[in-house]
Amino acid sequence: MKKLLSLDVLGLLIFVVFWALSSTAHAWKPEVGEHPAALEQLELVSGQPVNLADYAGKPLVIYFGADWCAPCTANGRPAVINAFNKYRDKGLQVLFVDLDDPFKFRGKKVNESRALGFPIAMRALPPTGQEKMRNFDFGTFGKIQVVPTAIVLNKEGKVAAKIEQGTRLRDELDGAVAPLAR
Repeated sequence: MKKLLSLDVLGLLIFVVFWALSSTAHAWKPEVGEHPAALEQLELVSGQPVNLADYAGKPLVIYFGADWCAPCTANGRPAVINAFNKYRDKGLQVLFVDLDDPFKFRGKKVNESRALGFPIAMRALPPTGQEKMRNFDFGTFGKIQVVPTAIVLNKEGKVAAKIEQGTRLRDELDGAVAPLAR
């Protein structure tokens, strides 16, 4: 019985270690130093397609978050808004990729985009019958593993930083953006 218990504890320990490493390993695309591929399956809440080339020549924070995500609303979103307000005069751009249900929240997000002063994108409305939208796969761009996530692009459009989790965004975003916004 004691041996069986120790195997259970060992198995649980191995699971916890791999789980913890997977949330910070950044094994997903795009990697730091790369040009990200197109953000597929998204459109601005105004209905226009998202094209990363529209943001060329200035630093960009691509923020992935949602209203249903407590770390997003408590830490991630305020960090992005603070960085935008602090560095927008130095050229910082923000693209907020909202992971809320586009069927229910698109109208609210149009007004929110106007109030914030930067674009909000959501998944393009899927065909009828495919309304469930909790898939964080953006095609060739890659998958978002954790929300909130911020991907910071430099003026050349290369990934300068990838920051996951609300408290890390709160603590690290300004330091990632400051050297780019000169």
